[in-house]
Amino acid sequence: MYIRRILVLLAILSLFSTCRPLKRPVNVNFAHLYNSDLNVVQPEYSIFHHRTDSTKLTLYINPDELLYIRDATEDFFTSRFQLSWYLFESFDSRNLADSARVRFTDTLTIDPKPFLERTVKFATLPGTRYTLFTEFEDLNRRTRHQDAITLEKSHPYTSQFFVFSENKNSQITAPFFLPLQKNFGITYAEALNFELSAHVYPTHDIIPAPPFVIHDSQIIHIPEMIADTSFVLDFRDGRSSLFTHRKGLYYFHEKENPELGFVVQAFHEGFPNVSGSDDVLRSLRYITSAGEYRQLFNYNDPEFAMERFWNRSAGNPDRARELINRYYNRVNNANILFTSFVPGWQTDRGMIYIIFGPPHSVFKTENTETWRYTEGMNVPSATFTFNRIINKYSSNHYVLERDPTYRSTWNHAVSIWRR
Repeated sequence: MYIRRILVLLAILSLFSTCRPLKRPVNVNFAHLYNSDLNVVQPEYSIFHHRTDSTKLTLYINPDELLYIRDATEDFFTSRFQLSWYLFESFDSRNLADSARVRFTDTLTIDPKPFLERTVKFATLPGTRYTLFTEFEDLNRRTRHQDAITLEKSHPYTSQFFVFSENKNSQITAPFFLPLQKNFGITYAEALNFELSAHVYPTHDIIPAPPFVIHDSQIIHIPEMIADTSFVLDFRDGRSSLFTHRKGLYYFHEKENPELGFVVQAFHEGFPNVSGSDDVLRSLRYITSAGEYRQLFNYNDPEFAMERFWNRSAGNPDRARELINRYYNRVNNANILFTSFVPGWQTDRGMIYIIFGPPHSVFKTENTETWRYTEGMNVPSATFTFNRIINKYSSNHYVLERDPTYRSTWNHAVSIWRR
């Protein structure tokens, strides 16, 4: 009897020792997603609902970011890495629909690939919307990277059911940033016959006001969308006819239901990089007066106008080059991170990111983000809250909660760029 009690007690202790606390995205500081300097590894993910009841998650990792260790018995170097995922019913939910952990290895070769690709599949229900919380770990270096990805299956025409192809070797999954004047075909997850309507909207010139300026439009902040072109794409066995697109915002939707669709961005050649585009000058609006901003467009050469502005602001060419690199790196990153139905630099999050830099902490809920900055040499202390605006064109559009008390903080941050 005594031995039996000991065995039961040991079994209970073993059970509790193997139980791990539930990892939830709502408890994570996601600042590393907006600041590459905080990451040793920076995995990227793509989502494709390849079947009605299943989703394919593809992981891309730069092998240069992994630590390869020489095998004790063989003459080669091996990396070991692990992907864990937790499928929640929503970002704030405690209800876990699924979870798993997979370990991978890679052997270092003389001619390494530019990136490693690994794919996992898991069951997902149609008509649902999940939050996929991922945790990537380099097991040799003991470093990790966490992310939260929305799996959108609320209807069968979300962007994650489609793949764009320029040719057999070029496939693009959402988000869709497409180069201009290229022939693209679209592949659907299943070999079905159907039609998609497409509306093409001109790009908007909206530039957010500073965070201390309160105006009525901040409540909705969705510009009126009037299409200047429309067409229909015919799908046969899940593949569309080819189409050539020009600059604009494309909204594809079920032919009989304009509420069920997805967006494709084609803002300018080279997007999300702003080099060579009008956005080189337009993105300076945050640190220029109204008069300075108008003068920028008096020159026929945008690059000359941009360099002239920075040379006059910085006082010497070396500092000007430093500021140019820093400023436009942030503009380009804002496009990658925050683009919605407008380029990322034209959003509230993009504005704050460009002027203040990557936030020191980022905490999220289903529909909010809270950014905190701690005071430093070039950053004043500040906290900003952004609310997601529900609309059919983008699930990535957030609006800042503006406040007049931000005036001094904003002016101080802008002055750092100008002194």
